[in-house]
Amino acid sequence: MPARKKEGRASSAHPVLSDEALRLVAARFRALSDPTRLRILNTLMQGESSVQDLVATTGFEQPNVSRHLSVLRREGVVERRSEGNRALYRIADPTIVELCEIVCGGLSGRLMETLEALP
Repeated sequence: MPARKKEGRASSAHPVLSDEALRLVAARFRALSDPTRLRILNTLMQGESSVQDLVATTGFEQPNVSRHLSVLRREGVVERRSEGNRALYRIADPTIVELCEIVCGGLSGRLMETLEALP
């Protein structure tokens, strides 16, 4: 019996990913799953920042910020460049910004529906 295409789902035009590709996708989502890293990314969406700037903006301790930047850098989410004796970080993958906008937009809509349902 042939499989039926479910309504509302993407067509078969979306590629079937290999196990290795899925492992990389999962690693990227793990990097994005921490609230501290999301706060850092949210700050970096405003523009490049040094570790010191990120510490001042987020209120996190310097070792904590550095550790989370290391995770984000390893996963290709942020990149580092040197300017004199300072290291500046920025979002390396513009799809991260798009993904955050999609998720935040979806949550915003869901929140509005919840608030409208309240008496």
